[in-house]
Amino acid sequence: MGALPVVAGIAGLLLTGGASGGPPSNEPCNLIAAYGGIFEVPSGVEVEVSDDNRPGLLDRVHACVESELSDGASTRYRQMAGTLTGPDRSSTQQAERNFVEIELAAAIAGTDAAEQQRQVARRLARGQLEFDEIVKRQGAGSVLKDSSLDQDRVKYRNSVAAYQKSCVDAGVPVPGPLATDPAWNYGGELDAEADRYFFRADWNDAEVWTYRGAASGGFCVMLVRRKANKEEQYAGTICTDRLQTNACFFDNVVYDGSGTKRIGWEDFKKRDFGELVHPKDGQDFCNMCHLGNNPFIVHPGTTLGKVVKSMYAADVPNSQKFKFVGLGDEPSPWFNFDPIVPSSPGGCFTCHGLPKITSGRFCAGIVEIAANRTMPPGHWPPEPQIGAPWFWPDSNGCFSEDLAPLADYFPSLVKLQSVCSGKVEKICQAQ
Repeated sequence: MGALPVVAGIAGLLLTGGASGGPPSNEPCNLIAAYGGIFEVPSGVEVEVSDDNRPGLLDRVHACVESELSDGASTRYRQMAGTLTGPDRSSTQQAERNFVEIELAAAIAGTDAAEQQRQVARRLARGQLEFDEIVKRQGAGSVLKDSSLDQDRVKYRNSVAAYQKSCVDAGVPVPGPLATDPAWNYGGELDAEADRYFFRADWNDAEVWTYRGAASGGFCVMLVRRKANKEEQYAGTICTDRLQTNACFFDNVVYDGSGTKRIGWEDFKKRDFGELVHPKDGQDFCNMCHLGNNPFIVHPGTTLGKVVKSMYAADVPNSQKFKFVGLGDEPSPWFNFDPIVPSSPGGCFTCHGLPKITSGRFCAGIVEIAANRTMPPGHWPPEPQIGAPWFWPDSNGCFSEDLAPLADYFPSLVKLQSVCSGKVEKICQAQ
């Protein structure tokens, strides 16, 4: 399974909530928006939002997005935030001011990480109607306009056809409707293994579908997720060329007036893929998760992993870097990262082509979870162990003594921690 990375992130972080132990969630940048909710990383615990905790959550998002500002951008942000005229005396008003300043800081920062935090804030603010009301009450309309914030939620409606043509031109198939295109094949239920994947175990109704393009030989994998008593359903599709050098992304989201909406499974099955939104108008951030030598996020040995592997024309080299087709244009281009070239190819790098991305959230949300859930294969028990030592280096590059049987993996995890944090590798002196 050497070509199947367990890396990739934000949209797939939803592991059983904190059952495997892990570091406390006390950093401001550990909230992500995914699957219609808000989650903490690396624990994967879904945050239950209430009127009582909403102000505190906005405080955390506020601190995070401000940390994304460069020195020059921070100065501009402070000047513009100082012109806000709305009230901020009560706790509700302070939360609204926080929300507006998050929007302002995210627009000025212009980074994917800041945009992710903006989406967390918008979910906390309960949608566009509330957003517009808050902006009005805080007198922030002109300030946000001056910040270069494009408040138009739909920017790429007229680019869908061009995007899908670029996919086909790159050898990536664009499927027909699930209900009528005979190239779709049911790959099986995933319910029994739901707790092995990055989505939470209470998403207990899941299945996988595959598609093979007759002309190009490229293929698609669709992961369908449903949750009891939850109206929203998720059907995410990744399509790639035969050798996985190019990838295109689709979701069960369509344009709806001036915005977008997620549609149910029965509706989605009848839809032509040309009716789906452009990826950049979508509701999740595929490019913050699906990175590395191929676009799929799977655990080897699981049903999903076996189905994806069955579609391969050949193993994917660890040194490969797939391309997001048709998504590299400004603003907010989607791009992959060069692979890590370790000094020693052992440990995690024996099997996985991991991206050279400086993002603590990528490590916490993807690599750390994988290392404490299924990697390396054969080590971890079927169910998470409460209070188990966390398989990740501490600030000195050291690991729990209980993890000594996994010592061959220590150097590769230290390397990964260094790459993600942007700090120099620390080799533990005691091990």
